[in-house]
Amino acid sequence: MRYVVVGSGPAGISAAEEIRKIDPVGPITMITADPHPAYSPVMLTYWMSGRYPKERLFFRDIGPWATDHQVDLRCGEKVTAIDVDRQAVTLSPGEVIAYDRLLIATGAVPLIPPIPGIRAKGVCTFRTFADAEGILTSRRDLEQVCIMGGGFIGIKLACYLRERGLSVLVVEKEPRLASRIFDQRASDIVKEHLRKHGLSVETGAGIMEISNRDGWVSGVRLEDGRIFPAQILVVAVGVRPNTSFVEAPIAATGGGIPVDERMETSVPHVYAAGDVATTRDSLTSSPFSNAIWPAATRQGRVAGANMAGRRRAYVHNFSLNALNLYGLQVASAGHSLEQEGDDIRVFREEKGNEYRKIILKSGVPIGFILTGDTSRAGLFLSRMKRGDIIGNPAELFTRISHAPSGLPPHMGFRHGSLWPRCKDGVCP
Repeated sequence: MRYVVVGSGPAGISAAEEIRKIDPVGPITMITADPHPAYSPVMLTYWMSGRYPKERLFFRDIGPWATDHQVDLRCGEKVTAIDVDRQAVTLSPGEVIAYDRLLIATGAVPLIPPIPGIRAKGVCTFRTFADAEGILTSRRDLEQVCIMGGGFIGIKLACYLRERGLSVLVVEKEPRLASRIFDQRASDIVKEHLRKHGLSVETGAGIMEISNRDGWVSGVRLEDGRIFPAQILVVAVGVRPNTSFVEAPIAATGGGIPVDERMETSVPHVYAAGDVATTRDSLTSSPFSNAIWPAATRQGRVAGANMAGRRRAYVHNFSLNALNLYGLQVASAGHSLEQEGDDIRVFREEKGNEYRKIILKSGVPIGFILTGDTSRAGLFLSRMKRGDIIGNPAELFTRISHAPSGLPPHMGFRHGSLWPRCKDGVCP
């Protein structure tokens, strides 16, 4: 069996490892356009804060890893086409590599909004190691940074740039920070907390124009007419699946590549995992892109096992996010924005920065938001996964001082996000 893995992120790496456990001899070729494979985009913000060395970004020592797992690693090369009839991929130099099983794990690329001035020098995205380096090195006199986008990535980046002593402005067009997962109360708590730590935060007013001086960013004008100075503008308004080389019949719809519970596409022997894949929300069965590190890792394992001949299903698929913002713990999962209705009940508890919200559908938890005290996150998650009917929701809000036993053994809160627990630098 010949395996080709396109992408060297958590999905691609975990798939290759799973394949090798099951098939110790089948050749594996891993192709990645990134010259710095096997690093964590999640950790880029910690490196940028100055607290983490560059070496901490890499979750695998890729050279020895490739040797140990007998992987033919092709760095700095791009796949330009897939021929599903011939079962082969074409690389940018024109080389053709045949496969029996193919995994597409190319992640996502940043969205760039069509705003006047967006092509000025000093306008950056934040997705790769090169992006992070560019933000820190493009201006020697860097003092003022504007971040367009108040999602989790934008918020995290803002905090760590502030730790470097920079003046940071976050501009979010929506009325709420992280509007896809935060309700208004959670957003207000986070916004006020960030402001107390020296960040400027503007919500409900998008950027209309980027001004420049001598070709470099000099400031931004908001929709309400206000102007703010900036030497660097970081665009963090979202991503789209990296499917530029994918055509029918694999058929990327809505941007992502649809897969079944085995992570297989509509084309036999072609799989997708990670940010590029569109799965099914296990709570609603609706199409869903679960663009978080633990999900990519689990999807990669499932894909790798099925590619090597086993039968495994990807389950418990719903949104899950966690942050630590200057000591303020924040967690959100599932359908946290559902409104009270015929079969929907919403329960809240609040004291200062501690805000708890859980949503039940027909008595079963389908989502929650926690700020301040996230100790019950594991319990909420386990109840969601099991589909437990909650008779008395008040019991879920009982204060405890430690993580509940319901926390999945392979998951934990680390560095402000849910990460696999690692031992001696090796993560499952």
